[in-house]
Amino acid sequence: MSKLSKAQEYILKNKDKVNSEYRLKYHVMPEIGWINDPNGFCYYNGEYHLFYQYYPYDSQWGPMHWGHVKSNDLVKWEYLPVALAPDMYYDAGGCFSGTAIEDDGKLYLMYTGNTNPDLEKPENIRQIQNIAVSEDGIEFTKLPSNPVIDTKALPGSALPQDFRDPKILKHGEDFYSIVGSRNIDGSGQLLVYKSKDLSQWTYVGVLMKSNNKLGKMWECPDLFSIGDTDVVLMSPQFLERDGDKYCNVHSSVYFLGECDIESCSFKPFVIDEIDGGFDFYAPQTMADAKGRRIMIAWMQMWDMTIPSSEQGHGWAGAMTLPRELKVIDNKLYQIPIEEIKRYRGNNIEYKDIVVTNSLALEGVEGKHIELEMEIDFLDANVFGLKIFKDEEHETVMYYDKKEAKFVFDRSKNGQDIFASGVEDDIKYARRVGINLKDNKLKLRVFIDTISIEVFIQDGEKTLTSTVYPNSSAKGIEFYSDAEVLIKELNKWEIK
Repeated sequence: MSKLSKAQEYILKNKDKVNSEYRLKYHVMPEIGWINDPNGFCYYNGEYHLFYQYYPYDSQWGPMHWGHVKSNDLVKWEYLPVALAPDMYYDAGGCFSGTAIEDDGKLYLMYTGNTNPDLEKPENIRQIQNIAVSEDGIEFTKLPSNPVIDTKALPGSALPQDFRDPKILKHGEDFYSIVGSRNIDGSGQLLVYKSKDLSQWTYVGVLMKSNNKLGKMWECPDLFSIGDTDVVLMSPQFLERDGDKYCNVHSSVYFLGECDIESCSFKPFVIDEIDGGFDFYAPQTMADAKGRRIMIAWMQMWDMTIPSSEQGHGWAGAMTLPRELKVIDNKLYQIPIEEIKRYRGNNIEYKDIVVTNSLALEGVEGKHIELEMEIDFLDANVFGLKIFKDEEHETVMYYDKKEAKFVFDRSKNGQDIFASGVEDDIKYARRVGINLKDNKLKLRVFIDTISIEVFIQDGEKTLTSTVYPNSSAKGIEFYSDAEVLIKELNKWEIK
């Protein structure tokens, strides 16, 4: 039996055995087993396709396959057969991350093959780039010419054990691939390759490099344009904390700038963190038929405790809600996809509600909901929400006007989640700097069983985190340190 068939048979036989306590209602998650990075996010034959790093046999990371789902609307997803399995000499250690492109009606996946002849010596790992092709977007055949880019095509400045996550795109008549790399000095860089036929590739040069100023290995690069602005996304490992930014073990960063892919040049004028929460990594984007640039990311973080795995539930990991990206005033804004509004139900609406201490509003509670609100701070300094609240537990978020910061605190959420060895002030809390506008704060908050995604000031900043509350915790309470006015509040169930 092939590795693909074996994986699919295992999923079908065992998917109903997972514990459903922490399962999400409107986010992508594995049927069983482990998922991490989104891969091959694309619009093909009138449908959205999302692949992802997948290990079906355990709720911990293992030899990577590519799982696969598709959707008509980016909210309701259908599971498809596993697309790739590590079954060739050039990917025997795992089919690592990559991207997709359509050409002449066929769907091509470009991915990293991980090979490791000596598990005791990570420096012996070799990472090489491969392509698989499909006529229908479901069954894929790996090219006979694989690997299409091997370590012989690396410049002398690049380490062969850290060469992964190709972003494939077309510019004019040529295909380009931007691949994450690690320089021999230990810092990250992005390499560019060029092809006429997707099979034969030549090295072009270094698009960007860190020079040890922005983390170590640069993972999961993405390159695209929004209007006249060129954008690079990437996830630098071990990026040092900078105040309230980059507090996770690994981070995700965006660059706004000017790119000339032919001359292999990118000149950034803005660098910032993409999401300020605990659980956001390896974002990937695609353009759809409506011309939108849509991003999705892994809603988890490396080296964090994951209760669904630790408690033997049989699965781990999920994806964020897809988000449309816009560039406004030299900032990357994230807006929840418009299609999520189709799933709203049982609206509860309040207007002009005064909060002076703490307040619970009838009907405003739940575990699978969206909240949208605008708050006028009047004379108050602090306004916040306590969600997933019961007698013992709560997850807290609040805005501090004097500090001009939005704070997310999961220290009392229920299950303990943290990475070892981090500073106490960021063990359970995250903070993002953002200003009120005319003394007002606008929030959209999406809650789904174990996840919270906060969009602040129309998407100028976001915080994405998992929280794992107790199953009974669904209360919501508002509080302030002085009089504030909730000008408008809407709560919907997401069905």
